[in-house]
Amino acid sequence: MEKGLKMKKEEILLIAKETEDLLVPFCSCGSLGLHGLSHLRRVAILSGRLASATGEDVEAAVVMGFLHDGARTDDKGGNGHAHDSAVLARQLLKMFYPHLEADRICDAIARHADGEVTGDTLTACLWDADRLELKRIGRTIDLDLLSTRVAKRLARARAARMVPVALEGRQSR
Repeated sequence: MEKGLKMKKEEILLIAKETEDLLVPFCSCGSLGLHGLSHLRRVAILSGRLASATGEDVEAAVVMGFLHDGARTDDKGGNGHAHDSAVLARQLLKMFYPHLEADRICDAIARHADGEVTGDTLTACLWDADRLELKRIGRTIDLDLLSTRVAKRLARARAARMVPVALEGRQSR
């Protein structure tokens, strides 16, 4: 995949489906509730969409998004899973994606749970996609921990859509 190409959502979904079909047998997180395959799928797709919007390599972003929690064995906090997932990613990148930047991808995966922001746009695609997913567990998204303007706009738009629902509930009491 060429860096800088804008892609349609359907094209990104196809890359994500192909990535999942290839890599799912190697992931240990499949049966987890919060960090299982549906989470990997959503982060992969959103990471790909952010990559398309920022001019990054969509394939690299999708693969990285799918692998970021691939070695997780539980839904507990901490960042040990990030290191384990980076080790798994390096092996799978060597086998199936030798054309992608393994060092850059694995570094992003290894550090995705550290609560940092980054100036590296590809890394930002993963970190922002994973943080935008925090809504699935009812957590508020901290805009200061998002690295791209695109993700910040998306977070603001999602928050704005939620406000009228909350106000409506208060009015009916």
